[in-house]
Amino acid sequence: MDASRLEKRTHGTEGFPFQIYPMTGTQDGDVIPYHWHPELEIIRIVAGQVGLTIADEQYTGLEGDLFFVATGELHEIRSGWGGQFRSFVFPADFLQFRRSDRAQTELLSPLEAGQLWFGTELRSGQPGNGVLLSILDGVLLSCAERHPGYELQVKALLLLLLSEGMRAGLLQAARHVPRGYHTQLLREIVAYLGEHCMEQLRLPEVAQHFGMSPQYFCAFFKSHLGRSFVQHVNFLRIERASRLLRETDQPIMEIGFTVGFENFSYFIKRFRAVFGCTPSAYRKSGDFPK
Repeated sequence: MDASRLEKRTHGTEGFPFQIYPMTGTQDGDVIPYHWHPELEIIRIVAGQVGLTIADEQYTGLEGDLFFVATGELHEIRSGWGGQFRSFVFPADFLQFRRSDRAQTELLSPLEAGQLWFGTELRSGQPGNGVLLSILDGVLLSCAERHPGYELQVKALLLLLLSEGMRAGLLQAARHVPRGYHTQLLREIVAYLGEHCMEQLRLPEVAQHFGMSPQYFCAFFKSHLGRSFVQHVNFLRIERASRLLRETDQPIMEIGFTVGFENFSYFIKRFRAVFGCTPSAYRKSGDFPK
């Protein structure tokens, strides 16, 4: 993991750089910690309640809501138990034309340059929401059927989504991701904690690592991420635990200790706070993405 928490996952393939998460099944209780990537992302809330943090703002998404993540924005998704969502991730240049016509110069080039994108949120029932949801349904169907030429259909549907967004007045000057000292420092902190969260992290030592006093570090962290240092580390550990519960047969108590909790009862309490159920119930549900 590099110092900016840049997501290293490849989205799609080189020949078709488009991906939907998850592709199949439901995603009850998913947790995606802070990260960023150069691709654009559209997040559709499918069911339940989903918590999101995009840049420095926190949102609660309900069924039918749409959220848009610009290139380079730090973001996090916390669906909790019963919350379901789909993320559509693709690079802006995926939609480029070879010929420089008006659509290219007035829409697609500004999109690629990070000068144009949707606002962060488009709630269910707001103008334009219904038509965008319908287009995304078409994208989902095309990717599920994978008929010959489906890649072109997906690209055409995404272009239609942009066109409808333009017609509804939803596209705007893109949110510029600040490149200042505080943003870079925040990315480094997020990366460090993501890399070391299963170790026994001590606040004074972490603060010293970044050249801060514990008091200033806590204030800086809370003001930007909306939670305390301890809450964030626990959140990361629970995310790791949920992954182990899904992907391994490792005993639950052992998982709690593996991800960094020193007290098993506290692990159960923190897991329930995030997912609304015990680790045992989470594992028994078996309702995970394939």
